[in-house]
Parts: sequence; structure tokens; C-alpha cells
Amino acid sequence: MLSFCVRVLIDRLSRAFFGLRFRLLLLVLLTCAPLVALTLHTASQERRRAVAAWRERAEKMTQLAQREETDLIGQTRQLLLAVSESSAMRSGNREVCQQSLEHVFARYPSYANLGLADTNGDLVASAVPVAEPGNQAGRLLFRRVLTTRAFAIGDYPTGFNNGKPMVTFGCPVFDASDHVQAVVFATLELDWSGSARSELAAQMPKVATWTEIDPKGTVLVRYPVSGPSSGRPFPDGTLVKTVLSQRGGIVEVPDASGSPAFCAFSWRESQLVPGKVVAMLSIPKDTLFTEANRALRRSLMWLGAAVSLAMALGWAGSNLLVLRPVEALVRASARLASGDLSTRTGLRHGKDELGRLTLTFDQMAQALEERELGRQLAEEALQTRDNMIRELPLLPAAVCVFDQTGGIELYNRTAGELWGWEPPDYQSHRRFCGSYSLFHPDGTPMPHSESPTAEVLRTGAAVRNRELVIGRADGSRVPVLANVVPLRDSEGSVIGAVSCLQDITERKRSEDELRESNDKLQLLSRRLVESQETERRHIARELHDEVGQTLTVAEMNLQAMMQSPGAAPLKGRLKESLQAVERVLEQVRDLSLSLRPSMLDDLGLEPALRWYTKRQAALAGLQSEFGTDPMEARLDPIIETACFRVAQEALTNVVRHARARRVAVELRQKDGQLHLFVRDNGVGFDVAAVREQAVLGASLGLLSMEERATLTDGGLKCKSAPGQGTEIHAWFPLKWRTPNS
Repeated sequence: MLSFCVRVLIDRLSRAFFGLRFRLLLLVLLTCAPLVALTLHTASQERRRAVAAWRERAEKMTQLAQREETDLIGQTRQLLLAVSESSAMRSGNREVCQQSLEHVFARYPSYANLGLADTNGDLVASAVPVAEPGNQAGRLLFRRVLTTRAFAIGDYPTGFNNGKPMVTFGCPVFDASDHVQAVVFATLELDWSGSARSELAAQMPKVATWTEIDPKGTVLVRYPVSGPSSGRPFPDGTLVKTVLSQRGGIVEVPDASGSPAFCAFSWRESQLVPGKVVAMLSIPKDTLFTEANRALRRSLMWLGAAVSLAMALGWAGSNLLVLRPVEALVRASARLASGDLSTRTGLRHGKDELGRLTLTFDQMAQALEERELGRQLAEEALQTRDNMIRELPLLPAAVCVFDQTGGIELYNRTAGELWGWEPPDYQSHRRFCGSYSLFHPDGTPMPHSESPTAEVLRTGAAVRNRELVIGRADGSRVPVLANVVPLRDSEGSVIGAVSCLQDITERKRSEDELRESNDKLQLLSRRLVESQETERRHIARELHDEVGQTLTVAEMNLQAMMQSPGAAPLKGRLKESLQAVERVLEQVRDLSLSLRPSMLDDLGLEPALRWYTKRQAALAGLQSEFGTDPMEARLDPIIETACFRVAQEALTNVVRHARARRVAVELRQKDGQLHLFVRDNGVGFDVAAVREQAVLGASLGLLSMEERATLTDGGLKCKSAPGQGTEIHAWFPLKWRTPNS
């Protein structure tokens, strides 16, 4: 019983500290954490601003001290100059000088004393009675005044009056001969509580301390008068080293009571002591940060109240807004996991996150229910499809369905007939996958791992119209055309493939017959072209030799008859006959050259083509260009004839149709081929339209050029467009391979 209670207690504690409510409250705390950090950061910024403001205040007070010191020295100088130039001081009468000094002293109560001393340093008159007429510091001031014959300042401090540091100023008194006859002096107490520095003292905070030290670390002035007195070393040697090593700044040091304080320091020029004076303004840390600490406490109090309120609202609202819907989702999930696909949450489908979650859960449950129903229907449909595919004997292609591993799941009867073997038991159809072998079209074996089906299962891309050969169990081979597409699930993953194999034995036989027929037609065309060229050569020679010679003899006879004595009456008719014979002779020569120029047989392709290009350009009034690579040897007559005929047809088209102004012919050798280029800058034409008309029999020029190039295992391209000229590019093998008869 005790162990059961312990387990229940542990379970409840786990739910309390690891449950959703605890996490929500922890989230509230984490949400408030940036506010706490921001508050602390703001307080830190306020403290930094307070430190920066204190340093700025110290610098301003240092400047004020510098300005007050300068004003004080200037005022004292003016006062002593006025006193030294008075007739009372120059008279040297002790009583007159005493009365005059007392009168001036009454007007300037800020000075500790006004007096007059002779050149030996002995006191002549003094506004305030002194016990000793002079001292060593005063004598040094007198010697300095006598030496400079001008206003001078004594060493600081000159002495002390009631524990307060004093500084003495002196000015010479001249007689009528401009000789120094005495020294008038003024003593000033640098008491901050007096009027000397009343403005600076008024700006000092109550708890702050102002200290001035010389470069040796000796205290010159300290206000309020506490701690080390003037003329003594400053007790904190570490602070002295710090302020003397830097030009200015602020440091945190303990004050006289040991409490942390901020000391802002800066250097200033001073005429009272040799070198510069370091001014230090110190204030306790707690005093400097009073406002910042007060603002921090106030912000933390308000933040604590806000966090407490947020925790209370989170505790109360989590049960109503979060825990109840989540518990309903948990119960529905448990029922769904147990197999109850009809379960639903029963919650309202709102637009918030929990509403969308409940909607998604209900939709998921509905989808699972529908999917289960669909799966059952799919199983029934799959069984029906299996029986239907196997009962399709009239389908002219072998159809197979492969699984993800490449095993055959379904196939029709045509597949069994194509492979020449079918398992007696349909359940053993997976063994059918190895009942035939594959070959490439060239007859080399093809592993099943390289088959189109394996490729589709591996890559997921369909295979279209790929030819291969199936080796049947009886040793025969059947050429087929394979088309394989992948099967994918709803997520797009490949789960199988469908193969369609079509027997193309008859098509292959037809292709072989067509190829043989094309070879015969090409051979016949080649023989016809050769016969045509032979006949042209024969006719051209007959025209040139027989008809040309006969016409030449007739021309010579007519010329002889015209020169005979009795031919005068017939001279006109003989002349007309002679001209007719000459025209016929020229036409016969042109016809002979057009049929077969003898230059092509005697000199080769390059001279014949160069001559023909110039001849056609001259007849049509064109500018012609001819370029060629050096020919190392004569080409085969078949190549030369084909190239010349293509160029002849191209130039004829330029003259007849191009309306060009310039034509260029080039012969180039590259990659074991002879390349012919015929270019013009004529009107151009639509190549596709002209080719279509040529196929219909309207024009045979382009087709005849292509046929001649093809018969020599070459080719031809025509590049043209309306208004952009035309380029004929034909290529031929440099070495002719005699085709089989």
C-alpha cells in the first residue's frame, strides 16, 4: 500500500513538474526574462551615463578653477599695481603707508593681508598685524620682485593662516629715479568656503571632495578640509600614480572610509606652482548611483508585480484554454491508436493553433478511415486487375508489372508467348524473371542490371522506344521495342515499373528490305550519273572535234570564196553565211564547255572551277572571288566531277535567281574532307519553302546538288533567308571508296 502511494505521489509530481501547465508557466517566465535583462541593461546604461556625466562635471569644474585662478591673479596684479603707484607708498612714510593699506584692505576683505616691505625684506607697514615681520618664503618673493622689477607670485603655499594655505603676491614700488624702493605684497587664503572660489564651492555636491595635487603628489588644496592637509603627500599612492600617468579619466577607488567611490581627474595649467596641477573630484559610488538605483528598484518592483500577475493568469487560463483541449486530443489519439478510425475529438475547430490542431487531427482520422476503405477497395481492384490483365490474349504487346525489386508481379498472355515460356503456377511468376536473356541490338549480352526496367527502377525516368533483343528459352532471338514507365505512390516515390515489349521482327525485316532497296537505288543513281558524265564527255568531244572542225573548214572555204575574183556579186551573201557559221561555231564551243569542260579532265578541279567562276561572273556582270587551299595531288575524278557539278549548279542559280552583285567560291580541306562554299549577297530565299516545292517537282536544283553530294558519301547544307544572301556548303571525301556493286 505504501509503495502504491509513493508511485501515485511520484506520478503526480512528474505531471506537475513535467506537465504542459508547468511548461506553460516556465514559458511565461522565459518570456519575462528579456524584460528583466532589458531592465538591468537600462540600469547599467543609466550608471554609465552617471559616470560619464560625473567626469564631464569634473572637467567643467577644472575649467572653472582654471578660470577663477586666472581671474584671481589678474585682479591681484591690478590691485598691487594700483597700490604700488599710489603716492602714499612712494612717500615711504610708515604712518601714511599704514593708513593707506588699512583703507585698501577694508575694501578688499577677501585678502588675508596687505603690506609693504623695504628692499631688505623688513616689514614697513601691514594692514593686519603679524608676529614676525618676514620669513624665508617672503624673502624669496622679495628677491624675485627685485630681480624681475615686476609683479611676481610666491611659492605655493607661502604659509598657513589658521590651518589654511596662503599664497603671497608682490609688486615693486619705484621712486622718482625709477629705482625699486620697496615691495608691496598681498596674502590670499585659498579657502573654498570664502569668496575666493565661491562659485566653484557652490557647485560642489555635499558629499563630494575636491583635491588638487602637484606633479610630486603633494596636496595643494582640498575641499572640504578633511583627510590630508595642504602641503602633505596624498595618502593613496596607487591613485597618485594612476592620475599622474594619464591626461584625464575616471577611476573607482575606495574613499577615506573604505567605501567605493568614483574619482574623476584632469590636468590643468597653474601659475601658483611649477608645472601642472591635477584636479580630482571624488564622490561615493552609492551617491553617484542614487537615481539609477532608485529607478532600478522601481522597475524591478513593477516587473515583479507584472510577472506575478502573468503567472496567476497563466495558471488559471492554461486549464481552460490549453489543458482541456489537449487532454481531449490525447484521449482521441488513444482511441485512434487502438484501431477506432471513426473517433473524433468533438472540439470546436477555431482559427487558433489548437483549433487548427483539432481540425487537422479530425481530418487525419477521416483520411485514415477513407484510406483504409480505399485500401480494401484497392486490394479488390488489384485482384480484379490481375485477372483482367492475364485474360487479355489479343493485346499485341507484352505487358508486365514489376515491383520495386524488379520481380514480375503481373503479366499478360502475350508476354508468355513472346518469351516462349510461362510458369504453370501463377504464384511462381517471380521465377519467370530469369526465364529469358537480353541482348543489345548488336548481339552482345545485356545483364539484367542494365535492362530498361532496372534503369527505370534506379533512376525514376521513363525509357521510350529502346530497341533490344530477347533470347528465348529455345535459343531463338526476337527483336523488341521496349517502353518502360515508373509506378509512383502518392508521395512520388518509385514503387515499381510497367514494361511494354512489342515484337518488331516484321518491322526489322521491312527495314532491311528498305535499306537494301535504297542501296540499290543509290547504286543505280551513281551508275546513271557516271553514264551521264561519260555521255556528256563523249558528246562534248564530238561537238568540239567533229562538228567544230567541220564548221571551221566551212568557215575557211567561205573566206576563200570571198577572196576569189568572181565572188564580187555574191560577196554580201557569202559574208552573211560566214557570220552565221562563226555564230554556230561559238555556240558549239559553249555547248561543249557546258556539257563537259576539257579543263576538268586535263588540269583538275581547281583550274576548271576557277575558270568557270570567272566565266559565269563575266557573263552576268558580277564581282567574283575564288579562294582555295593548296591541293597536294589530283582528287579522284568522281569527287572532282561531283564537286564541279554542285558548284556549276550553284553558280547557275546565282546568275538566274539571286540578283546578286558579288559571288565568292572557296575550296577548303579540313578533317579529311573537301569543303566547297558558294556565297552571294543576293536576295536570298526561304530554304524550307524551296525544298518543299522541290519535293513536289517544281525545282530540282537543290535536290540535284544534295543527290550528287550524297552519292559520294558527302553532304550539303543550304543557308539562306530573304534579303540576307545565300551560302551553299558541300563536303566530299578526299579519298573515294569504291562501293560494292
